Amino acid sequence: MDKKIFIIVLAFLVVIPGVLNAKVKLASIYGDNMVLQQQSEVTLFGTGTPNKQITCIATWDNKKLTSRINVNGKWKIHITTPKAGGAYEIKFNDGTPHTVTNVLIGEVWICSGQSNMEMPVKGFRGQPVIGNTNYIVSSDPKRQLRMFTVKRDWSTTPRTDSITGVWGEPSSEVVANFSATGFFFGDLLQRSLNIPVGLIHSSWSASKIEAWMSREALQGFPEVELPDVNKKEFGWAAGTSTLLFNAMINPLKGFPIAGVIWYQGEANSSNPELYRKLFPAMVKQWRTFFKNENMPLYYVQIAPWKSKGVDETDWSDFRQVQLELMKSLPHLGMVTTGDAGDSIFIHPPYKIKVGERLAYWALSDTYGRKGFQCCGPIIKDYKLLEKGAVELTFDYGSDGLNPENAPVLGFEISGGDGVFKEAKAEIINGSSHVKVWHEDVITPVEVRYCYRNYKIGNLFNNAHIPASPFKLQINQ
Repeated sequence: MDKKIFIIVLAFLVVIPGVLNAKVKLASIYGDNMVLQQQSEVTLFGTGTPNKQITCIATWDNKKLTSRINVNGKWKIHITTPKAGGAYEIKFNDGTPHTVTNVLIGEVWICSGQSNMEMPVKGFRGQPVIGNTNYIVSSDPKRQLRMFTVKRDWSTTPRTDSITGVWGEPSSEVVANFSATGFFFGDLLQRSLNIPVGLIHSSWSASKIEAWMSREALQGFPEVELPDVNKKEFGWAAGTSTLLFNAMINPLKGFPIAGVIWYQGEANSSNPELYRKLFPAMVKQWRTFFKNENMPLYYVQIAPWKSKGVDETDWSDFRQVQLELMKSLPHLGMVTTGDAGDSIFIHPPYKIKVGERLAYWALSDTYGRKGFQCCGPIIKDYKLLEKGAVELTFDYGSDGLNPENAPVLGFEISGGDGVFKEAKAEIINGSSHVKVWHEDVITPVEVRYCYRNYKIGNLFNNAHIPASPFKLQINQ
């Protein structure tokens, strides 16, 4: 036999038996301790022995499902989940049995964004999460809360199973290392709903929104450069369009979720008008991807921070866009953070507030809970009063605003000269209305609230959630 042919045949004989006798393996998002979305169709897929039949039995209904493993060793099975409950098992067999254990059925949420979502419960080095220790030491591994952290990865083309990670029960170690914003959201959500909750954390520090979008979704934005699919290295992968979606979201295709919480924007703050266009496009794309046109997405307004200077307005301009985006699509909700920033650290330590406020949105908008305000006061309308005073009306203040019977701090007002003066402000008769004025401004042109990179006001509602910063043009 020719030597080259012999080598090829030998290689074939070595490799093929491993393929022909491959054990059943599921895509990495499926595994022990996972949570599947209740009352949904889940696409289970993986690899096994080519040309064999694979069976699947879930113990919640004991129905036997079958599929044929193709010549490439790949298989796919669609399974329907029941109402929340568990724990269950899912048993697979292609001649060799494989069982996924301790499976819960409940509500699954994705936690995504950049470093303020990535910041763990234990904090970054030298940057704490205030109030975290009690949550860590009291963690109960048997609680119906499960967490999966997606390892950082990127790709120029969509992948189907590139995700690296495991589902963890809430031990002290798992909680300490999980996303703080994600954990505090899930903690309150699970305690409130009293059903299983699964959290999939997929974020990357300093990532831009376009990195979390698909090539197709970005085709209509000529100002966004699309990467060369053949390129092997990128100096800033997290800032390069499509790369993170391809590797860290696309492999979740066929894995139903209840919704998304999103803490991102700092990396896009230099171009708020582009973000105004990209954000709703991303939401629409993710809703299509997860096959849920009404999928909720609740996001965090970037917190007070000095950026180019405490009295500059580059971050304020971005926060204004985030505020206006609340009304761009249904089932969007924004967490206000006027009391949760830090002038020095871009990673503020008040993640408990942020995570719980995200949960307020979910509990109100997604799960229909009533009797509480889920959001801080949001500017709604205005009317002119005598002597240049302006009466402002706020949403999410139906139970009244505060501080009542005390000066409201953080307002500025300008006239035709464009010079902003620190305004006087007071709440009108225990209502959701605020009177703003300055004796030297008779014809007001613009009213602002905390419209500086780092400016702290004191306007809250009765849920003690702060008002969103804003700027408002006054038409005479």
